[in-house]
Amino acid sequence: MPLGSPLEDAHGRLIGDLRVSVTDRCNFRCHYCMPAEGMPWIPREEILSFEEIERLVALFAALGVTDVRLTGGEPLVRREFPALVARLAAIDGVADLSLTTNGYLLAGQAAELVAAGIDRVNVSIDSLARARFFEITRRDALDRVLAGLDAIAAFPAVSPVKVNAVPMPDLGRDDVLRFCNLARERGFQVRFIEFMPLDGDRAWRADKVLTGAAVRAMVEAEHELRELPREPHSTARVFAFADGKAIRIANPDALAHAKHRS
Repeated sequence: MPLGSPLEDAHGRLIGDLRVSVTDRCNFRCHYCMPAEGMPWIPREEILSFEEIERLVALFAALGVTDVRLTGGEPLVRREFPALVARLAAIDGVADLSLTTNGYLLAGQAAELVAAGIDRVNVSIDSLARARFFEITRRDALDRVLAGLDAIAAFPAVSPVKVNAVPMPDLGRDDVLRFCNLARERGFQVRFIEFMPLDGDRAWRADKVLTGAAVRAMVEAEHELRELPREPHSTARVFAFADGKAIRIANPDALAHAKHRS
C-alpha cells in the first residue's frame, strides 16, 4: 500500500482511530484485569520509546488516522508522559488526542497534559463507594481518583470528560444511581462497559457479566431516558436523561465491547 492511501477494514470502512498502549504497568490491581501479585511485566527495553511512538503515530496519520487514544496499563505511570502528549499533539493530521486513565495520578498532571495538547480524557471508576472501590481495585484510592476527575474537569478545553465503569453482577441500584448523580450534577458522560474475559485472576464467567438491559432498568426505575442516534456499526447504545439535566449516559443493551477502558 503506498504511503498516503487511506486505511480500510475488511468491510471497506475507513480506519481513523488508533489506540497506543504506552506501558503495560499499572498502579492498580483490579481483580477482573490482573492478579494481585506476580504480574510478568514487559522488559523496559522492549517498550516503545517516545521517538518510536511518535514515528508510528505520524505514519498512521499519513494513512488517514485522525484520532489517537493513549492507554496502558496506566499511561500516567510512564515517566514524562506529558512530553509524549506534546510530541503527538504536534503531528500533522492528528485532530483528536485522548487519554484513558485510572485517575490516580491525574490531579498532579492535569495542567501539564492540557498544556501539552490532550483533547479528551476517560477516567475509569468502577464504584463510587469507597469500600467497593477498594474491593475491585485493591487500592484505597477513591478520593484521590475523584480529585483527579475534578482536576481535569476544571479545564473547559478538555471535553467531554468520560467516566468508565465495569458493572459486575453484584452492582446494585444504589451504585448505579451514584453514577447517574455524577452525570446529572457534573455533566460527565458515564459509560458502562462489559466485563471482558481478561483472566487476570481467571475469574471470568458468563454469569458474571451484568447485561446492559439490567443496568438500564436500574436507571429507568429512577430516571426517564431517551436514546440518542448512533452510527449503524456502533457497539454501544447511548441515552440521555429525558429532563436534559446531563449530557448523556451510555448504557447499551449489549454492553460496549472494550478491554475495559475504551
